[in-house]
Amino acid sequence: MTSSPLPADDSASPRRHSEQAFRFYKVRLCEHDAWFGATVAALFNALGMLLEIAIVRKIPGVSAKPATVSALVGLMLLLVLFIQRKRPSHRWASLVFSVNTASVAIALLSTNLQFAVWQRNWEPFQASKLGCLIAAILAPGFWVGSLNILAYCLSSWLQLEFFFPLAIKAQVAPDEPWPILAFGLAGILALVYRFRGVQLEQELANIHAHNFAIKRLANASLNIRDRMNTPLQVIEISTDLLRNSDESPRQILDGIDRSVESLREINSMLVQHEKEIELQTHQ
Repeated sequence: MTSSPLPADDSASPRRHSEQAFRFYKVRLCEHDAWFGATVAALFNALGMLLEIAIVRKIPGVSAKPATVSALVGLMLLLVLFIQRKRPSHRWASLVFSVNTASVAIALLSTNLQFAVWQRNWEPFQASKLGCLIAAILAPGFWVGSLNILAYCLSSWLQLEFFFPLAIKAQVAPDEPWPILAFGLAGILALVYRFRGVQLEQELANIHAHNFAIKRLANASLNIRDRMNTPLQVIEISTDLLRNSDESPRQILDGIDRSVESLREINSMLVQHEKEIELQTHQ
């Protein structure tokens, strides 16, 4: 039995930690959290589009059909998520989240130009900007969130650049596309911050679990050492008694001596391991 050696190069530990810090994009949320994010996003879609329907009914020239279709999609996705709530899946949560984003983006593409033409003082692409932030907050995965943010951001930018008449573009959106691109960048940064925080939480949980395992091992080794003390004392006393007796068999005494020496070596190894465990726990 030999003790495990401590790491030879302590400088490698900060380097490994630095490399892991940039792997936040590989962080995987638990399935229940991913499912909850997709559910809240679908609820946002349903309620937001119902509010959109109430608004467009007062504006002539703006169709309520795109918002109605998107609201129905959100309600159907909510129903699916509710039915499958006891069997959450990260993959299905990502799929539902993306389908929900697609329905919202398509509805906005259908109504943006109508709002620009028929509504005075229309603020361009406000719903798409809000979608960038919602995707950053609720996305079930980093790459899924990034793609959904890009869907909101790029769809509005492409519509502005290629489908808005120049007169309308100059009138209602003279500063675009920079604001929508800024919201897209803000969404990506918020997504990075969020998943970096999740990564730190998971690393902290792993550290606590590691320390708990080390403490359990330390308690086990202490228990073993305590159990060894009594046999050691008994063997030593018996050895002394046999040596002082004229009828003591020499071979038995030598065997007892070897057993005592082996137990002492095991005890010293356990002491060394306890010191190493204590050192690792405090690092």
